[in-house]
Amino acid sequence: MNKTALAPLFILFVLLVSAVGAASAADDAAPVKIVLDKAHGTAHEGELEGLPAKLEAWGYTVVVVEDAITSSALAGAKILLVPVPMGADFTDAERAAIVAWFDAGDVAIWVAGDSDFDGPEYIPYLNTLLEELGSSIFFENASVEEPGEAYNDGSAYRVVASAWNSAHPIAEGVSKETFHGPTFIYAEKSGSPVNLATTSVSNVSWIAKSSDESVVVSPWLSPLMTPGIETGSKGPFVLMAVQENAGKDSSSKIVLTVEATFSAYKNMNMDGPSEKAIHDIQGETLLKNTLAWMEAESEGSSNTMLYAGIAVVVIVLIAAAAFTMRKK
Repeated sequence: MNKTALAPLFILFVLLVSAVGAASAADDAAPVKIVLDKAHGTAHEGELEGLPAKLEAWGYTVVVVEDAITSSALAGAKILLVPVPMGADFTDAERAAIVAWFDAGDVAIWVAGDSDFDGPEYIPYLNTLLEELGSSIFFENASVEEPGEAYNDGSAYRVVASAWNSAHPIAEGVSKETFHGPTFIYAEKSGSPVNLATTSVSNVSWIAKSSDESVVVSPWLSPLMTPGIETGSKGPFVLMAVQENAGKDSSSKIVLTVEATFSAYKNMNMDGPSEKAIHDIQGETLLKNTLAWMEAESEGSSNTMLYAGIAVVVIVLIAAAAFTMRKK
């Protein structure tokens, strides 16, 4: 066996393993940066004030944007939280900055909707942004109510979701969460709207649904996109959904909730009693699970592909070394 011939292969193998270890260590050492959008006058602005401290206690770095979302504010951010904009629409420059950040890959955006009770214009603001991101999931310009006491928190518009997708890690340990005054989510498949509660869509997962007895209300009589659904239709309706492999390089993620469940409004981001103490909810668990899923690398991410490529090179080197040794 020619040990001298194997020496360069061994050195390269050590360097590659060290590079992977260093990259992984760097990723683990840097705290994940979260940007919170407070620039657009969300209905729950006051209830978002305690959120940065909560997230920082969990080890995140939080930047609160109060003027405008810019590329500099998003630089280095892994997660963007966007509650429904009830003060102003996103400017062209803001949407361009968000899309560029999203398309660069390995990031995640959480967009929170609301019902259309406060006006029919707010949900379309969000859908325009989602369309520019290439999303397959969107908000209906409507409202969902739960008449049955088993699924509401004292009033029909205080919806308590109890149907959760147990196959998805976001739903682990979650059995109930309040979606106070929600709309619902539909999807697009092959360019056409579909009912996400009954239709599977590539890279999209529903996380939470309303009950079979829930009902659609349309205060402004806005046209509904979901085929077969109209005012008075019964559920279930999707209240939370996620999309993987999104963005230009198919490595970013989208989370939609029909309320800003990451806020403290009506106890939504907490574990314990619901606002009216009728249900025990797991809002904090849901928040932690969702952020953990958002920060995890997608299978199609550039880092994952890099590590996979390095692994292939290492395997080839080991095979080459073994073949050389066998010949000697």
